[in-house]
Amino acid sequence: MAIARDGFEPSVRAGFAEDATARFLDRERRRRLRRSLTNRALAVGFGLAVLLLWHVATAWGWVHALIIPSPFDTLAAGARVAAAATFWPNVVVTLEEILWGFAIGLGAGVLFGVGVAMSDAVRATIYPYLVALQAPPKIVLAPIFITWFGFDQASKIAIAAVMCFFPMFLNTLTGLTSVDPNAVRLMRSLTASRWQTFRYLLLPNALPIMMAGVKMCWTLAVLGVIVGEFVGASAGIGYLIYAMNFQLDIPGVFFLIILLSLFTLVVYQLIERLETRIVFWKQL
Repeated sequence: MAIARDGFEPSVRAGFAEDATARFLDRERRRRLRRSLTNRALAVGFGLAVLLLWHVATAWGWVHALIIPSPFDTLAAGARVAAAATFWPNVVVTLEEILWGFAIGLGAGVLFGVGVAMSDAVRATIYPYLVALQAPPKIVLAPIFITWFGFDQASKIAIAAVMCFFPMFLNTLTGLTSVDPNAVRLMRSLTASRWQTFRYLLLPNALPIMMAGVKMCWTLAVLGVIVGEFVGASAGIGYLIYAMNFQLDIPGVFFLIILLSLFTLVVYQLIERLETRIVFWKQL
């Protein structure tokens, strides 16, 4: 049996290497767990500090209740608002508008981004017009969409889709066109087809930037729907916020804002978790 210069058999040396690798991976897992727990503790601590400051500022009269209600008043208003028969139907309306607008804007942005990146003819034809359409702020289109599609869900979905489209389009285009040209030449030298080059080189390179666009689009979809409901709606969370603000029900308004913020944050965190699964090589 062969003996290495260090006096160990190859099988023994392989065992040492496996043990060292296992110890290293175990240390990495524990380090990541400690970092995750520390980050969560910092986030929770900061939130509790904000709540404490909020309570002190309202209890000691630093701010008037019509400007910022106390946390307890907001909680009581939340129980009252959530118990109303019209609350959950309005929540469902807003969720449907956000999800549909997000999906349509995302899909259209990816489709046009891939088309412009992969075809010079498509780029020369539509890219200047897409850039020109991006120039005006999308919020100013809300009254126009209300006029075109009415006060129902279609107008809010259109606003959210338009607000999501260009960031997703731009991130997709940037990701697909930022590949090293030498890598593309290497794929061509290996007789890779356009589809194979796209699948194995361009798309993996673009995915991190595209996922950043997905997260941006989610927040923009929520913004677009709420603004659309402010401009003109007969149902939805934005409609409730506008109505309660008109009635000076400020605790109810704060409750709906917090609820909407928490929902947006939860879905954003889910997208980030999905990103770690899709773009898994970033975690290595």
